[in-house]
Amino acid sequence: MRAVEQADCRGDVPELTAANIEATFVQLYGARGDMFERGVIACFRRLSWDYKTNQPLKFGKRIIVRYLFDHGSPNHRVTDELDDLIRVFCVLDGKPEPDHRHGAYCLVSDARQERRTEAENDYLRLRWCKNGNGHLTFRRPDLVDQMNLILAKHHPNALASNAR
Repeated sequence: MRAVEQADCRGDVPELTAANIEATFVQLYGARGDMFERGVIACFRRLSWDYKTNQPLKFGKRIIVRYLFDHGSPNHRVTDELDDLIRVFCVLDGKPEPDHRHGAYCLVSDARQERRTEAENDYLRLRWCKNGNGHLTFRRPDLVDQMNLILAKHHPNALASNAR
């Protein structure tokens, strides 16, 4: 049994050579479009469907973000998910990704320290309530349409025909 475990651990790992490393990066670079689309789908799947504004078939113009705040501070998991959405918008808009040090956590935290209940950037406007949930409005409907086209590509029967 020990020999079987060792064989499973070895697997099909190629030898560590410059050519194999280059081939791996070439393969990853070639698959970047698919990885991006899987990221859009992952962002979509993380939405809560407990709210009327969150549409289970597409990205709408607004969504409810649950648990934006955790014990009075911005929730890192939720702000990381907002950063994922912002990155998608940047890629679709042809702009570089923002510096991670100035992401959604800082956006929300800075606004909160200034005693504001909303914050915004080029792509979204976020307003939050005392219960810790956030109301996110997308500011670029053209980019939302592009995200919906990606969803339609992977789930062709999910969106209405005018969205495809």
